[in-house]
Amino acid sequence: MNDSLALAAALAREYEGLSLRPYLCPAGYWTIGYGNRCLADGSAVTARTRPITRQQAEDLLISTLTGLLPKLRALIHVRITLNQEAALLDWQYNLGTSAIAGSTLLRLLNSGQTIAAGEQLLLWDHMHRNGRLVRVPGLTRRRQAEWHLYVGATGAGSSAPSSPTPSNPTDDLNAAELSRVKENA
Repeated sequence: MNDSLALAAALAREYEGLSLRPYLCPAGYWTIGYGNRCLADGSAVTARTRPITRQQAEDLLISTLTGLLPKLRALIHVRITLNQEAALLDWQYNLGTSAIAGSTLLRLLNSGQTIAAGEQLLLWDHMHRNGRLVRVPGLTRRRQAEWHLYVGATGAGSSAPSSPTPSNPTDDLNAAELSRVKENA
């Protein structure tokens, strides 16, 4: 398993939790394992889905992330770090490929605005509930963890993100932007 898959899987495990029986997620979807909406055979999880084992849940998580990674890479047209890829992969796992494909985050990233793109992660902490968009504390924590990973912070509890490891010349241009983010954190 490559490093970005391992990092994204760790985030998914932490923030999705594990349920070996089908359950309704806060967004109202039937899920199983680490928040999977589909089983290994591609069938949708329903209330009648049979329980799975811990190993099946783990295999399903890795299989899903492995399937999402080429879709993510096809959308990104600039070089990014493994940490950035892992953070975006967890975000994609949580929200779906269509969310990232049409996002401001992707537009900013592909235009070379690496830090501004990463800041967009922090905005995705809401969900629709009873026809209203509400902030969800669990999503806020997850997006903060993704942000910290994205910028290369050493721990999710860090008070200020550290600079990402430059992967291309545009990261150097984002140094002032990162300083601004740190000052406002």
